[in-house]
Amino acid sequence: MTGTRAAGAALPGGQVALAHDDELPPGGELRALLEDVLAEVRGACPPLGPHPPALVSGAHVVDPPFYGSGDIGRIAVCATVNELAAAGARPLALTLSAVVEAGLPLERLHRLARSVRDAAREADVVVAGVDVRVVRAGEADQVYLHTTGIGAFHGAPLDTRDARPGDRVLLSAPLGGHGAHILSVRRGLGFESLVPSGCAPLAGLLERARAAASGDGIRAVRTVTRGGLAAALHAYARELGHTLRVEESALPVQYEARMALEAMAVDPLHASSESCLCLLVAPDAAPGVLAALRTHPYGRFAAEIGTVVEDGAAPVELLRDRGGAVPVTPEPAAFPRLA
Repeated sequence: MTGTRAAGAALPGGQVALAHDDELPPGGELRALLEDVLAEVRGACPPLGPHPPALVSGAHVVDPPFYGSGDIGRIAVCATVNELAAAGARPLALTLSAVVEAGLPLERLHRLARSVRDAAREADVVVAGVDVRVVRAGEADQVYLHTTGIGAFHGAPLDTRDARPGDRVLLSAPLGGHGAHILSVRRGLGFESLVPSGCAPLAGLLERARAAASGDGIRAVRTVTRGGLAAALHAYARELGHTLRVEESALPVQYEARMALEAMAVDPLHASSESCLCLLVAPDAAPGVLAALRTHPYGRFAAEIGTVVEDGAAPVELLRDRGGAVPVTPEPAAFPRLA
């Protein structure tokens, strides 16, 4: 399985075997398959020039790793790119390591590689390195991925400590779509046909938002991933020492996602939203940033949902539609293995 696969060639048959890990280098034939598919986005990391480097690293475990509208490959690329962008860096490149179970159909490995290729192309990053190892059946839930992302800071890194009371809390996209999709697939409920995962690379969206904000108008950005919005807000509150107060009526949740989450007894505040960013923005910059987000395909449902306040009864408070404020508690371990 060497050389470049011809366009239109049949997908590989057969399965991953432990013998693939005995090759030199380990996984050589499987690595060749991945590199074949990734050829158009493979390359060395672009020069950083005078800009300080940014580095993020993470493991990606998804149950199931292949699902209705995506797979672990797209999640890995998007998560890596989005973490770099949320730090204030421009994503440039990533490396990809795969731990694959013996018995995985080679067609699935090919599908994963296509997803990585397509997401990297959309995010305008190169795949600078590929590695693959094989473990026994049952030891890796089909496939685990690890990525390292490299970027460059073209301005000052974003720092939550720059936020202050009065700053506005913005969301770039509706809540809960990814969590509803994956949990529905996992439980065999069928909602995934109505609620797409929506996992997307968001660096371009953030660049547009930062261009609309003068100076330090955007104080900080967090991805809304494991633990959902509640976890992101609590992380802000811990770093700031202030309360984040959000309005229930302002939370963007699409009808289909809300119905699916209600059927599974999941609060949208705790549902993973892989295509959503939570921004803290200066009051005078918030209208322009919100308008800029809404001009981007991945930000057209962006919303202002709350405010940073000096202190409150709890680190994170939800203003109910019917009046009164209630504390929002984090549930980071409620729905594992979503990204």
